[in-house]
Amino acid sequence: MNDLKQNEKETKNADIEWAQQMVSAFKKAERGKPGYTRSVWFPIDQMKKLINTIANEPDADGVRIYFGKYTKSVIDNINANLPSGGHKIPSTYVDRNTVLFVSTKNEGGKPMQDYVKNAFMTEPENRGALCPPDSGCDCTSEIIDLNDTDTDCP
Repeated sequence: MNDLKQNEKETKNADIEWAQQMVSAFKKAERGKPGYTRSVWFPIDQMKKLINTIANEPDADGVRIYFGKYTKSVIDNINANLPSGGHKIPSTYVDRNTVLFVSTKNEGGKPMQDYVKNAFMTEPENRGALCPPDSGCDCTSEIIDLNDTDTDCP
C-alpha cells in the first residue's frame, strides 16, 4: 500500500475512534435520563430536499442543528395540523430528544443567521426516526463502540 493510501486509512480509523469516543461520552452522560435518544435518522429524500432548497437561496450559508425534546403537547399539535395522510408522530416519542435543522443565511453582512420567518424554508426540518425507540437502529455501526454494550438496540 502506498504512503498516501496508508495515511488515508489511518486518518479514517482515527476519525472513527474520535466519533466512537464522542458517542460513548454522550451515552454515558445521557443514558438513564428520560428521553435518551442515541441517534436520529433522516431519509435521503428529506435531506436532498433540504439541501436543494437552501442551495437555491442566494444568501443561504448553511444549516444550524438544534437539539430538542418532544412533549405531548408538541406531538398533539403537530399531529392535529398534519395534511391528510401525513405521517403522525408516535406517542412513544414523548420526552425523547431530537434534532432540528434550521437554515441560515448571511443577512446584512452578518453570517449564520437563523432564517425561518418569511423564508425559503418556512419551518425547521425535523421528523426523523428516533433510535431508540424506533426499530432500524444500527447496532453494528463503526461509530458505536462495540465494547460499550447497548441494550437499547432492538
